[in-house]
Amino acid sequence: MLKIIGLGNSLRGDDGIGPVIINQLADYNFADNADNVILINAESDIFIILEHIIEGEPILIIDCAKMGLTPGSVKKFEINKKTISTVDKFISLHGFGFGEIYNMALKMGSAAPCKIIGVEPKSIEFNSPLSDEVRNCIPQIINLVNEEVCSYV
Repeated sequence: MLKIIGLGNSLRGDDGIGPVIINQLADYNFADNADNVILINAESDIFIILEHIIEGEPILIIDCAKMGLTPGSVKKFEINKKTISTVDKFISLHGFGFGEIYNMALKMGSAAPCKIIGVEPKSIEFNSPLSDEVRNCIPQIINLVNEEVCSYV
């Protein structure tokens, strides 16, 4: 089972890309893999992330990530003890660093296999829509998600 978690604040422009993707995936045909996927819209609730990391099933998180790239750039990260410090610089779980949450899960006993699809935002201003740059990368994100789903069958 692969848990796909959309993270972000839908009221803050490009920060809402995670929930947007989850909403689009609700109508996506994963063919024979649909029974192996759980879609979770976490919005800005980091404790949902912690809960699912602890449970141990593989996780794919979609979130905006300030990586210093061109807005709309998409990058996939595999999370492990070696990469967590790098990813922690890019992924902020709305008040906590991803590394803090991941390390908290490790201290509680275990951490699920985890990957993140990060999307470089253009704007995270309140009450703004997704930028064209981020909206245009949605098909690329959906393709990456589908590749992950197929690899967990």
